[in-house]
Amino acid sequence: MLITISTPNLSTEYKQFIDATYEQSTSTYVVFVGDGVYAPALNTAFFEQLANTVKNKVKDKPTLNLSFLSTDAATRGANLPEHFNPISHKELAAISAKNQHWIPLS
Repeated sequence: MLITISTPNLSTEYKQFIDATYEQSTSTYVVFVGDGVYAPALNTAFFEQLANTVKNKVKDKPTLNLSFLSTDAATRGANLPEHFNPISHKELAAISAKNQHWIPLS
């Protein structure tokens, strides 16, 4: 499952959706694009809690990949946490092709 986030402000419903998707999917990619690269800084507590959940996962738990479009972050001067992976447009295209379910949150 691929979730793209292009909004800096995440509603409670979006946060619940991300949590539920992580719990129910075997592999979830969350990619911050456009103004969405500000979302981790504006929603620090949520993403720290999510990262701790992933870090403490059990062997059979699903995986969560938190990434951001590196050009969007650079253009906007956004600083993202170390556990978020910078990716290129080409890498985003590869992730998109590999995931049948694609959900944009904007």
